[in-house]
Amino acid sequence: MNNHGHLKFTPGAFCTAQMCAPNAVVIFGASGDLTSRKLIPALFGLYKRKLLPKKTAIIGAARSDIPLDEFRSSQALGLREKYPNADAGLVEEFLEMLYYVSGSYEDIKTYAKISDELAKADQRAGRKLERTYYLAVPSTLYPVIVPVMDDAGLVDDSETPVRVILEKPFGHDLSSSSELDRILHRHLKEENIYRIDHYLGKDTVQNILMLRFANLLFEPVWNSRYIDSVQITVAESLGVGHRAGYYDHSGALRDMFQNHLLQMLALAAMEPPSSFEASAVREEKVKLIKCLQPFDLKNLEKSIIRGQYTAGEIDGMKVPGYLEEHNIAPDSKTETYVCARMMIDNWRWKGTPFYLRSGKRLQKRLSEISIVFKSVPHSIFTPIQPEDLNPNVLTLTVQPCEGMNLAIQAK
Repeated sequence: MNNHGHLKFTPGAFCTAQMCAPNAVVIFGASGDLTSRKLIPALFGLYKRKLLPKKTAIIGAARSDIPLDEFRSSQALGLREKYPNADAGLVEEFLEMLYYVSGSYEDIKTYAKISDELAKADQRAGRKLERTYYLAVPSTLYPVIVPVMDDAGLVDDSETPVRVILEKPFGHDLSSSSELDRILHRHLKEENIYRIDHYLGKDTVQNILMLRFANLLFEPVWNSRYIDSVQITVAESLGVGHRAGYYDHSGALRDMFQNHLLQMLALAAMEPPSSFEASAVREEKVKLIKCLQPFDLKNLEKSIIRGQYTAGEIDGMKVPGYLEEHNIAPDSKTETYVCARMMIDNWRWKGTPFYLRSGKRLQKRLSEISIVFKSVPHSIFTPIQPEDLNPNVLTLTVQPCEGMNLAIQAK
């Protein structure tokens, strides 16, 4: 207890991570880059921290005909890259939880094989495992996979919880996104659908709500009266690399802007939710996004710009321009850089611009949110003028080094 009779918490006391229930995790697109670089290492990270039960089964599903030993070996490479100092025995133990099914996504026989693997997993665990299906595939395959999953009885949640996780981008425009939603709801309940943005898993992004709503220091000045602008940057030093085929059909707007950056904007600008429940947080995000001022289509260049990187040098090495990258059409109009000024029409933010920028082949890899406060209205330090004093800036760095920095004036 402290001097005021209140409970005193030590740093780290708010950590609420706990082991989940045993799951059968089915990853569609398991032979792809996302699985080996992100998903399997993330699951191993949970296992390493004793947050993933040993009875969990991870079943990869893809078109490629790969023997199980080869699949496990390929995933081991990603684990060694992500966790070079991990205990070899622990890695082998985790790899034993991996299984693999190959076949066409259109063929119900593929789903019958998945069902067989799920039954075996239940038998090994001695219980009916919760089902988690991760669709690490393009959104064009969602309408192919989900209906056949339903036909095969894989999404029946009468006995155990079922979650279907969908990666972005979700459709390619409003009409395709709406149609995709309609198809999904013919086969799944809304509570079974998890549309995720992996950017929200980063500690600094999650910490935005903690910073705002667990500290009285910032919330009174978190408005247009005190804040001059909010700047959200996601910059990458690399080009499109091996993602060229995907990127040329996506571009910076769909790859980063309409998901990662808008989510960061929503967290930075939303009103306090009634609780930390998912539905309450989502409700406030939706309210905020509905307040975004539409762009003036007649003067679009005043609000948003798009561009492509050209050939140049990085650290003394020549690098190709976007149109010279492998698998990129020489007349491609796909943007690799976007910068936009967005305004929010509500009581809290009226008049404060939000600058969002993202691009490839920029000076350095950096993701951050900068809250730029207004300058002091008057300077008592003659002859120094108010505009001569740098404004206070609160910077939340998401990557490469997560952290927080507050710039203030001092002698």
